[in-house]
Amino acid sequence: MSDSDKTQTANAENSDAEKGKKNDIFVFPATLRSQVEGGATHVRFKALDGKETGAVVHLFVPQGVSIPDAAAYTTMDLGLLGGISASGNSVMGGDKAGGLTQADVVGQASSIGTIVGAKLGQAGAGAALGGMSSLRAGVASNPYTETQYTGSNIRSFGFTFKLVSESSDEADTALAIENFFRESMYPEESGPFTLKYPDRFKIEFYIGDKINKYMPFINECYLVSFNTTYNSTTNAFHKDGQPVEIDIAATFQETKALTRKNLHPEEEPQKENQNDTEEGDS
Repeated sequence: MSDSDKTQTANAENSDAEKGKKNDIFVFPATLRSQVEGGATHVRFKALDGKETGAVVHLFVPQGVSIPDAAAYTTMDLGLLGGISASGNSVMGGDKAGGLTQADVVGQASSIGTIVGAKLGQAGAGAALGGMSSLRAGVASNPYTETQYTGSNIRSFGFTFKLVSESSDEADTALAIENFFRESMYPEESGPFTLKYPDRFKIEFYIGDKINKYMPFINECYLVSFNTTYNSTTNAFHKDGQPVEIDIAATFQETKALTRKNLHPEEEPQKENQNDTEEGDS
């Protein structure tokens, strides 16, 4: 065999190995697979490497899943414009018409003094004169403060799992799940000075082989922190040295802020998840 043929064969083998790694399916505990057929609830994590491919993990839904929705607001002082807008066309109508009063004139004197002073090059002096007038009269300018919406917060949330293995094989699966999350969190080198973004995650709640519509939708997200604790309540190991317990805590952050239409996307076909289960059984 020539050197060229050897190189091609090696590349093909590496490609097949990488393909197998990307398409791995991990289910923990081992009994979950049979329980899913009976309609058990579980959560599915899929790593997206940019081509909608990647490894998949199925785990029981942990206790206390929390999804924080929040919006960002600030305040804005509308000042004179706010007063004019609130009064409409009755600004000059006097007290009975809800229009401009003597107190309004005095209260706005500071703002007017600042404007006039700025035109004359003495903004500080103008503001001081207006402020003194308001102080002596015991009135203050209504700032017409209103709440201003500035956007929706990008949601972040955490999952904690206790993986207690009953056999060496289950312990190997727990290790593979740990590596799945950790490796997907880190970037790859795409050049001497650049990094490829880490994998995104698609997180879905299932009941049996169908999407659980009673659990919230989670947009694609990144894994931003991952903490692992070994044998938190025991010091037992399997024969090959695997810890009996692995506690993992993962914090995810969605890739973007959502709008109302993103909260309830159309239900996707369930065939993909069924294929995952079938491949995992094989």
